[in-house]
Amino acid sequence: MKKQLLILLGILVSGLSFSQCTITGKSILKVQDEETYSISPEIGQCKDCHLWSNYGKNATIIGDNKLSSIKLKANEVGRQLISISALTSQGMVQCSKTIEILDGKNYEDAINGASTDVKQNTNTSKNCDVEVTDFKQGKFGEGIVNFFPNVSNSEYRYGWTVTYSDGSVMKSADKTPQFPYTKEKGISVVKLQIFSKNCIKDLSRSYEPIFWEHF
Repeated sequence: MKKQLLILLGILVSGLSFSQCTITGKSILKVQDEETYSISPEIGQCKDCHLWSNYGKNATIIGDNKLSSIKLKANEVGRQLISISALTSQGMVQCSKTIEILDGKNYEDAINGASTDVKQNTNTSKNCDVEVTDFKQGKFGEGIVNFFPNVSNSEYRYGWTVTYSDGSVMKSADKTPQFPYTKEKGISVVKLQIFSKNCIKDLSRSYEPIFWEHF
């Protein structure tokens, strides 16, 4: 049965369907860490109707690579690509995931949202009296993020727009809005418009997917 499956995988590899599955698990690991990665949803026709592949020398697959989940051990700093092919009732599907392996301060910066994970742009008209210069994010609850400006003024009006990694958009006019997020569907860009009686100030911040996996 297993030999037949491997032959079938080889025959159908050119006809794989992409983006019909995702791989769950962290996108950033520390050297010597081990992490479990799984196909989602679990759509394989049988327990061993899967085939994991590992591209690169920075991590090693631990366990049976024909199951729906594997464990990956990070060996050294670098970038690793893993993929899974699964035989389903709809045919063959494949998905992949890129994993960054870091160490020391680079790892700490990444999981704490420092370094290049957060980028901010400001567009302000001259002589604008809006005192807000930044906004922060806080964890309001499980899967809920709260944004708030660094200056509170009851005379300001606010317009928040968040764009998710899948392109969907949510908006709010609250001063301190809450938005849902998941590790798989994080927020890519947050835009804030602050309105005073005299002007409008625009702030924006971009987020890498890694940020939401550790938020």
